[in-house]
Amino acid sequence: MGLENEIYMQYHVDNVRIQVLEEEIRYYRTLIEEHDCGHIYTTINFLQQRVEHLAGKKEWPFYKE
Repeated sequence: MGLENEIYMQYHVDNVRIQVLEEEIRYYRTLIEEHDCGHIYTTINFLQQRVEHLAGKKEWPFYKE
């Protein structure tokens, strides 16, 4: 597989990940109630940061090297 194909495949995989994460974020927002939902807000925030990373807008701080 050539480098161009690998880059395209990674781009495609990242786009699929973004779509799935955005669907999850929308779902978690439906679970928010008036109280005791801090864990849901934390999850949403974490997933939003992951989407920003996959979209190239933010560096991901959790890489293992």
